[in-house]
Amino acid sequence: MILYLLLSILSSAFLLIILRSFPIWKVETMHGIIVNYWTAATLAFLANFEENRQNLHLIADFWYVTLMIGFLFIVVFFITARTSQKSGIGAASIASKMSMVIPIGAGILLYNEGLGLQKMAGILLAFPAVILTSRPSRNSENAPFNWKAAGLPALLFVGAGMVDTAIKFAQFHYINDENRQLVIMSIFASAGLFGVLRLLFEIFIQKKSVSVKSVLGGLLLGTVNYFSIFFLLKCLESPGTESSTVFALVNVGIVITSFLSGLLLFRESVDRNKIIGLGLALLAIWILSK
Repeated sequence: MILYLLLSILSSAFLLIILRSFPIWKVETMHGIIVNYWTAATLAFLANFEENRQNLHLIADFWYVTLMIGFLFIVVFFITARTSQKSGIGAASIASKMSMVIPIGAGILLYNEGLGLQKMAGILLAFPAVILTSRPSRNSENAPFNWKAAGLPALLFVGAGMVDTAIKFAQFHYINDENRQLVIMSIFASAGLFGVLRLLFEIFIQKKSVSVKSVLGGLLLGTVNYFSIFFLLKCLESPGTESSTVFALVNVGIVITSFLSGLLLFRESVDRNKIIGLGLALLAIWILSK
């Protein structure tokens, strides 16, 4: 499970690096996201092509679930973009990562996962760790978190939490060795379908076009996105592993890797709060992994 956990964290963190690089690469973010979904869906189908081709009929058993998750994927992306624009990147980052309380709570309430003192301590440490490391520095050009404008961050908090909870629901009730790749493919294809509807509107109504750079950026993002979901599902399926622990470890791990990549790759500034948050994140991971 440790290997899958590390790969899930690294691939998820790499997703953020790619998205952060889209403006530098002159990639239209929305177009890259849409291409990313279809790329991930294609990879899921090709990963086990012959068996998937023979088992396409199994999609009838879960298509409505994956359609719902795909819709959540694209809606949460729109909310994330809107929150970043209206309330600041700090607000979007905090809201999306703090949403881990929703799948953690679902794991405890719906799947009878335990909540001992050790796990509770690790989870409680994870929250301030996420907040402190996600807040923009005082000298940052990003807008600071504004608690008065909490409407969009609240929507993002709920939406991101619902996505993780829905993935756990699909893994628990529908996914097995025979249909795993088909479920992943169906989720991404569903998100891509809703994205195409948006893209058609832009092309025919707003007269926009899709650039080669956006296609290439989407191909790279989709490849990493596929593996991030694949490794997350493998973590959730590991024997004796509880989803509450997995989501806490993954979210805190992403915070740490994003912090380090921002520092090393994008020369982001570091303040005392982020250093304290990083220390709390490391302590939370140590406690949850014991």
